[in-house]
Amino acid sequence: MIKALKSLGFLFALVLISSPSFAYDSYYNKTVGGNVYGSIQLVDTLPEVDLGIGGGMFFDYRFNERFSIMLESFFTTQDGNGRSQAEGSIEMMAIPAITFKVYVLNGTARLDPYFGVGIGFYGITEGSVSNNTGGFGLGAQVEVGVEYGLTENLMVGAGGTYRSVGIINSLSGTANATTYMPYTLFGRIGYRF
Repeated sequence: MIKALKSLGFLFALVLISSPSFAYDSYYNKTVGGNVYGSIQLVDTLPEVDLGIGGGMFFDYRFNERFSIMLESFFTTQDGNGRSQAEGSIEMMAIPAITFKVYVLNGTARLDPYFGVGIGFYGITEGSVSNNTGGFGLGAQVEVGVEYGLTENLMVGAGGTYRSVGIINSLSGTANATTYMPYTLFGRIGYRF
């Protein structure tokens, strides 16, 4: 019985993948471009930061009209706030972050909303005060956005990403770690090929 269910599941997956309705022929399947970011810290962890701005680059590979994977690298720069008021030039970097995206519509429309989940390797710089708040770590993210095809090769997009990042501040002596939880709004422009 279990073998029959596995075989049936495999056959169903094969039919879905090879079905003409899943053919991704209305757009090119690779996109390269740039992002502009606005960052807001949702939970006050150390360092506490003001609103920030940044930018980055991305590469997106779309498997079919429903699924794609995006690799991006970016930075945001912010000044301290609250307990970190004296801090300046705190930068968060994604080196890189990977997002698996699921498109809601059928891929033939110019307007293409999606949601995504991903992971990334992140770094936060120390800022202008040496208080052991900089470091590196891994994080998870949830993204909601929309893309719009201006032409066959040119697209723009907008959305937001919530990240939860565990930052290791020190490996010597007693290990020190913190959590960083920014929400970033983004604008995106890309070239499809």
